[in-house]
Amino acid sequence: MARIFRERLLWMLAIQVLLSTVDGFAEEKQKVHVMEDVVVTASKIDDTYQTGDVNLEETPSFYSRIKRENFEGKMEDIAEVLEKEVGIQVRKTGGLGSFSAISLRGSTSEQVMVYMDGVLLNDSNYGGIDLSNISLSDVESIEVFRGVTPLNFGKASIGGVVNITTLRSKETLNGSIRAGVGSFGTRQVSAFLNQKPGKWDYVLSGDYLGSKNNYWILNPKQTPYNPYDDRWEQMNNNGFEQTAFLAKFGYDFSKDSRFDFSNQFFNKDQALPGWQNLESTATTFNTRRNVTILKFTVDNVGSCNMNTYFDYSWKEEEYDDRSSTLGLSIGEGGRQHNLYVTNSLGGHYFLEHISDWNILSVMADARFETYSPEDLLYPDRTQRNSTRGTFTVGLQDTLLLLDQRLSFIPGVRYYHIRNELLSPTRSISNDPGNPLETELLPAKTEHKNYVSPQMGVKYRVADGVVLKSNIARYTREPAFYELFGDRGWMTGNPGLNAEEGVNFDVGFSINRQVNNAFFQRVSWDAAYFRSHVEDMITVVFNAQGFGRYANIGKAEIKGIETDFRIDFLTFFRLIANATWQDPINMSDTVDQKGKILPGRYTEAYFGRIEARAAGVKLYLEYVKEIGMKYAASNLTAPGDQLWTGSRDKKETNIGVSWLWEPFLVTFEAKNIRNSRYQSFWGYPQPGRSFYLTGKYNF
Repeated sequence: MARIFRERLLWMLAIQVLLSTVDGFAEEKQKVHVMEDVVVTASKIDDTYQTGDVNLEETPSFYSRIKRENFEGKMEDIAEVLEKEVGIQVRKTGGLGSFSAISLRGSTSEQVMVYMDGVLLNDSNYGGIDLSNISLSDVESIEVFRGVTPLNFGKASIGGVVNITTLRSKETLNGSIRAGVGSFGTRQVSAFLNQKPGKWDYVLSGDYLGSKNNYWILNPKQTPYNPYDDRWEQMNNNGFEQTAFLAKFGYDFSKDSRFDFSNQFFNKDQALPGWQNLESTATTFNTRRNVTILKFTVDNVGSCNMNTYFDYSWKEEEYDDRSSTLGLSIGEGGRQHNLYVTNSLGGHYFLEHISDWNILSVMADARFETYSPEDLLYPDRTQRNSTRGTFTVGLQDTLLLLDQRLSFIPGVRYYHIRNELLSPTRSISNDPGNPLETELLPAKTEHKNYVSPQMGVKYRVADGVVLKSNIARYTREPAFYELFGDRGWMTGNPGLNAEEGVNFDVGFSINRQVNNAFFQRVSWDAAYFRSHVEDMITVVFNAQGFGRYANIGKAEIKGIETDFRIDFLTFFRLIANATWQDPINMSDTVDQKGKILPGRYTEAYFGRIEARAAGVKLYLEYVKEIGMKYAASNLTAPGDQLWTGSRDKKETNIGVSWLWEPFLVTFEAKNIRNSRYQSFWGYPQPGRSFYLTGKYNF
């Protein structure tokens, strides 16, 4: 009843605001206006906009855009930045730098496509993205498209898209040096240099971030009903170190044609804490990744703009549990030391034709990936090499009607996927003490074809007031790790089917400049969303806590999201957003039908108040996420009683920054109420922490 009341109240308020706006618009129409001829162009969002980027003024998608100024100078990672946006949830296994999985509108992390400078980071190996493996120091801006995905991206999925843009060149010579320290042995050093002396330009960036993550936890020693053996202890083997380097070079052949080259290298050495916080654990998971991009942009060829790029990505992951202390390798003879290498070669072409009544976009994308795992302990074991080739073409037309107030945006993608599974294996053991017993599966080659249509509608009711609605159909092939995974607490399932889903949303966006003594700007977005998924892939845990990927059948996720921002009294800003969602298992399984899908919060709230004056900014923010279930059955999971704390997240943060050119100093106090919670069972989050950073700009 409470949720129904919230939904009705929200939409009543929305209708009231829109009706009052329409009334004002109707009064305007009574006046006679002489309109000049309107010329449609792909208007730039800011100085860094390039052909191939999503034109946010034209897209009907519900989106968030996070500029660098929102996280500049803070000791944060991308996961912490994203979790404050509406419709987004992030689950972490620990503190800064720990594994972080994103969810958009109740999706799984595998259903969210993450792009960096147009290159898809989701690969055929894992499927989802660990957000902690993306350096925030390189980021210029982040765009999040919830649900329906613009055609600019070669691949779309059920959850949506996170589009990360790295630093872009600007005029003149400028740069910065930054250093920071914080709780739990956290330290960071980064530097940035940019110059554009003429037609040539370059961007250089380097970053080091590390932490011991040795925060204190109350360990009940698997005896929650016996408080006498509980003890406070520091997390063991929980630290990390990572480095990132970015180099970009560009050349302007003319004002309408440009060449860009970029290379980004990332390295991370991650320690993995053992079950029950074992003191002797020495398990590690190290990641190395390199992404190289060559891009050509040509504008104003007649009425067309074109963007073409080629990319090569290499990723190496090393899982080392030779001490046999974690997950599936627990027990005598269960040691693991594996190397996983993924190579990806791709090309992308985007063309837009602009006229006075439409914008026609064409996209073509091709990608070939090889996945090569190697058992370093037992080299004689059969290797499970696999390849995946994907070819995508897409067409989208933005039809501009009623003096450009009404837009219809139909689009379609066609996918052809070729899987070559050369020598896969699967687990055949039901014994949790010996889960690594495997059998060889016959090699096979698959060819699959999918069509993904979509439609968007956008109507400008008045200046700054827009109604929007979208519907689309998507398909996601299971990743190789979901099919054949064999590390940690997870096993694969080679019998998985592809997920298929339909997304729908409808809502409004209000962004008005108000010129009076009290309010300067008001923005309010709200949307109702609904997603229906067939053959949804999720993790099912057994009584011993081991997880296995499985198709659970049908699932339905519906909810409401709203985001409100206001600038008032010249120096103040208020930001608030909320998401209410029902992620329901609709399968025919008796013990799961009607249950909440595991790993999703059903309610999420964020609020922030900030004040700015004379170079000083103060802020106070509150994050609350509740209603998550660990297991598919919604019963108490094995890890619920292993650690004190709650699944519900309630976090209060404060901070202050002082800009005294050319210096910027920031102090942050996170989780000041020392609230304890766990996003994944058995992995508690840190309590109260403090961070101090200083930056010098030149």
